[in-house]
Amino acid sequence: MVYRKGEHPVAKEVRPYTPDHPVARWIEDGDSWVMAWVGQMCTPWGVVAKKTGIAIERIDELDGGEEPTNDEIEALATLWWTTPTGLRRSIEDARLAMEARRARLAAIMKSD
Repeated sequence: MVYRKGEHPVAKEVRPYTPDHPVARWIEDGDSWVMAWVGQMCTPWGVVAKKTGIAIERIDELDGGEEPTNDEIEALATLWWTTPTGLRRSIEDARLAMEARRARLAAIMKSD
């Protein structure tokens, strides 16, 4: 890594996923868990693929709702500076948010 004169590396630490985590807000706003993490952590799919070893096609499948493996959870949690448990919680939150949106839409369609 190359640093400019006087530049210091940014210290990063693992931040657990909680209801007030910025990713939780993305999920509440309707993003998938993959897009919420990619957007918040500024990691394009190519970077995710390169740093985790997960193929872009597989990332697309995960974004589409496929269930991640334990190895994928570990790799993504490490990349995004969170815990595997927190990442799993964000996936579950996204699933619940999607189900709630579908139920609201179904109720709207039924009432018309």
